[in-house]
Amino acid sequence: MARNSEEIKVGVMVVAAAALFLTAAVFVGGYNVLRKKTVAYTTYVKFAGGLQPGTFVRFGGLKVGTVRSADIDPQDSTRIRLRFEVNAGTPLRTNSRARISSLGFLGENYLEVSPGTRDAALLPPDSEVPSQEIVQLADVFNNVNNITVNANKLVNDLDDRLLVVTDNFNQLIGNLNAVVGPENREHLNASLANLDAMLAESRPRLTRTLASLESTSAKLGPTIENANQTINRAGTLATNLNSVVEENRKEIRDVLLDLGRSLLEARQLIMNLNDTLDSNRANLDESLDNIRVSSQNLKQFTDTIKQRPFSLIRIKAEKDRVPGGGK
Repeated sequence: MARNSEEIKVGVMVVAAAALFLTAAVFVGGYNVLRKKTVAYTTYVKFAGGLQPGTFVRFGGLKVGTVRSADIDPQDSTRIRLRFEVNAGTPLRTNSRARISSLGFLGENYLEVSPGTRDAALLPPDSEVPSQEIVQLADVFNNVNNITVNANKLVNDLDDRLLVVTDNFNQLIGNLNAVVGPENREHLNASLANLDAMLAESRPRLTRTLASLESTSAKLGPTIENANQTINRAGTLATNLNSVVEENRKEIRDVLLDLGRSLLEARQLIMNLNDTLDSNRANLDESLDNIRVSSQNLKQFTDTIKQRPFSLIRIKAEKDRVPGGGK
């Protein structure tokens, strides 16, 4: 009786172990105890994501099958061939897509097949299901790292360029202050006042020198126009300097160059006028002497006409009468 009792206990333990094994095979390994009818499909991916035989296959999030094999594609060694089975009647369609997914952030990966659309045709058994590659977390981190490195480099470049722009702007402001400073303005005003006084004083004596001044006059018009344009640009620049200095840096430089050229032309004009006056001073003095002599002759002639108006009619003037007793 004791031996029979031990045999019964051993048999019960064996049956219990077999039941536990079958239960584990069903819930853990995905082993189909009831042997439902399944349909096989194939898909290809670049990254298997740890899938192996026995991994669940889900259709719209529902468990419908398992992966049967995962190996390198013999036709293309750059991709992985996944063969999987799903329950018969699972409506895989021609626009269904297979991709590797996971339940939760720390969940294990599984093969997810999208349902597709209602109007698409059903996919025949043993067909290839197009795959949809997923973005790996490592790739995302690498891209973020590359973006960060590029952003830091861009910020450093911008800082360097900003420093250069700031130095150029400060130098430009200094040059502009030097050009339009009070001393230069007073000097320019004094030069213009001297020029006006010189022209006012020499205007009666410039009649005979206009021929030599034609070339200088031809240059004076464009010079004055350039000076007016430069003054207008300088006024506009002074008004809008704070808002447009960075956007119109080239225009500011052109204005300064035009102002410099105008000042040089004005200085050359004054030098030409001085040279002309120096070269024609003798002629001017001679002209003044001639005018003085002519004025004296004209005055003498006028006095003669007043005293002897008949001299305009008679060719020879009468002799002066001698008082009585004279011959």
